[in-house]
Amino acid sequence: MVNGASDPRRLRPLPSPAALLLGALILIACGTDAPPADATQPAPAFPTAQPNTPTALAEPSPAPPTPTVHDADADPIPRSTVSAHPTPAPSDSAFTPTPVPSSTPPPDVEYDALSGPEQVETLAASAVETLTALTTDFSPRASAGEGERIAAAYLQQEFASLGYDAWIQPFAVRAISPYERLLTIVEPQPLDIFAFPMWMTAEGQVSARIADAGRALPDGAPVDELAGKIALIERGEISFDEKLSRVAADGALGAIVYNDEPGPFVGTLTEESIPVVSISQEDGKRIKAMMEAGPVTADLDLVYSERSQNVIADKPGASNKGSVVVLGGHYDTVPNVPGANDNGSGVAVLLTIARVIADREYPFTVRFAAFGAEELGLFGSRHYVDRLSNDEIASTMAMMNFDALGSGPVTAAGGSPDLLRKIAEYADERGIDLETRPSLTANIGSDHTPFDEAGVPYVFFVGEDLSRIHTPDDTLEFVDAPLLGTSAAIAIALLDILANEQ
Repeated sequence: MVNGASDPRRLRPLPSPAALLLGALILIACGTDAPPADATQPAPAFPTAQPNTPTALAEPSPAPPTPTVHDADADPIPRSTVSAHPTPAPSDSAFTPTPVPSSTPPPDVEYDALSGPEQVETLAASAVETLTALTTDFSPRASAGEGERIAAAYLQQEFASLGYDAWIQPFAVRAISPYERLLTIVEPQPLDIFAFPMWMTAEGQVSARIADAGRALPDGAPVDELAGKIALIERGEISFDEKLSRVAADGALGAIVYNDEPGPFVGTLTEESIPVVSISQEDGKRIKAMMEAGPVTADLDLVYSERSQNVIADKPGASNKGSVVVLGGHYDTVPNVPGANDNGSGVAVLLTIARVIADREYPFTVRFAAFGAEELGLFGSRHYVDRLSNDEIASTMAMMNFDALGSGPVTAAGGSPDLLRKIAEYADERGIDLETRPSLTANIGSDHTPFDEAGVPYVFFVGEDLSRIHTPDDTLEFVDAPLLGTSAAIAIALLDILANEQ
């Protein structure tokens, strides 16, 4: 779940340095370094700089079941398959998940004969059982990590057991590994500074002396000569792109931007320039104090090295017209959190729907897509959409996205007005509690976004209590089962509505 996009300085509290790093990448500060908006979230806890200490290596996790992988350069519509593992990614924790051997069977009832509330109750029971297994045995599922990879193989196995054509779609993640030191002071004494990579930073490794560049304003000369050095820049007044462009033109090899208010932040660039990280105001002042006492040298280490994967599962359409309806949601989590609501709830709903419709026929292809690396910036869904041809985009009738939908007073849905009208009418007729609001998605980025940008009609199902996401409190006890059942019931109804219109 990408949240708070309208507030350039809002950063949700996260539980650990690694979680801060990954979570911050999706709670991105505005590229124009604007004055702070009124914040409603408390400032995040921030780890102070620590001397260099040996890093304990996590025990390797067991190899997952062998997934079916489509070539990353191939069209996402299945043409051929090979048997292989995705490129391994670093282990995101020392946990050792135990694969769940089989799917939860479909409810032993005649689903279509049930009333609206009974449909919700039946689907909720199935979804909670699935969510419990996913959260217990496959958490955490940190983006681009080993846990995510093992969960992908499990999801592929689940879809395949229901008769779907299921495969893995691997892709590269343009993100910095959270398992490496990004900024280290080398002299006058070894010191690790906790840093965020700027979004769209250039990749690179730089070892150089730090030079003070002030705010890198157009009418102000740098405090120090920058050629061949790492520029230390204070945040504020102008965009990060302007700051980076100016110090790079003056010969800086890399940059460190420190906050102009207490605490950390993460910024975004619109184009690559030089390697750059952001740090807290406290650590920025710490470095400046060291510079006043003598030369300070540092290492910047920014290397893009991550891999992730989508899980795609198809139920081919009966008419072979090529039309597709996509039901999607991300299955990754931020590090070291259970991710029961964000987004175990969405994945559980996807599998529940897949079970109910497994023996049905539709005139269009129903495609389930469990997206990887959403928490790093919608990488999985963007990769999926980017790999589609213009004809395949045009033939995508609708996309339904399920994300963090298990907590809140009511199931909410945002999206395209025509689809919202259809599901609102159905909910009213069946006595199902649903709120539809076209403006719901204005400040929430999730996997519907790339589809919307491509012109695909969509519905986004979400709960409105996001207070526990990205924290250790995102546990099963705070997931409200009826909300899962409501989303599943409405999604199945929309499939039927779209089929009847063909």
